[in-house]
Amino acid sequence: MVVAVIMAGGKGTRMNSQQEKPLIIIEERPLIEYVLQAVDDSSLVDEIIVAVSPHTSQTGVYAENLGLKVLKTPGNGYVEDLSFILAQEELTDEVILTVTADLPLLTGQIIDRILEEYHKSPQPAMSVMVPVEIFREHGLQASLVLENRVPSGLNILRGKNTEQDEEVLVLDKIELALNINSPEDIICLKKLWGNSRR
Repeated sequence: MVVAVIMAGGKGTRMNSQQEKPLIIIEERPLIEYVLQAVDDSSLVDEIIVAVSPHTSQTGVYAENLGLKVLKTPGNGYVEDLSFILAQEELTDEVILTVTADLPLLTGQIIDRILEEYHKSPQPAMSVMVPVEIFREHGLQASLVLENRVPSGLNILRGKNTEQDEEVLVLDKIELALNINSPEDIICLKKLWGNSRR
C-alpha cells in the first residue's frame, strides 16, 4: 500500500506572513490544496495523511474539516518529524511517499511516474531530485544543491526506519522545482501560470 504523507508542519518563516504557510491563499485556494489535489489525482496512492506540527495547528483543522487523516508531529524539524512519522506503528512496512505541502505545480501524473520508477527499483527508498539548471533558468533560489542537483521535496521510504539505501531519481521538471518558500516564489508561480494559460 502507498501512503502519501503531506509534510505541512514547517514554520514558513521566509514567507513573512502571519498565516500558516500551507494555508496562504494563492489564486483563491490555500497552497496545500494544490498538493492535495495532485495526490488525490494519483492512481497509485492509496491513503493520504497530513502531517502537521504545533506551528501549523490551523492546517490540521483545515485538513480534518476535509475529512483527511491528520498526524501531529513534535515540530522539531523536517528530519525529526520524518523520523516520528516513520516510527508510527500503522505505517510499518508501508510504502511512504512524503510530499512537501508547498509544491503547487505538482500533478498526479508526475506522482504516478515517480511511484512507477520506485516499484522498478531494487532499493527500499528513493530520493527525487531536480537539475540545478532548472532553478537558474527560472530565476529560482535553490535551498540545497548536491552535485548540481536539488532535492525536490518528494521522497519514498518504507515505514520504521529513516536510514535506508536509496535510489536517486533525477527529473527535469519545473513542477518539482518550484517550492513556495518566499513571496518571490509566488511571483514566479503566477508568471508560469500566466505563460501556460495563454
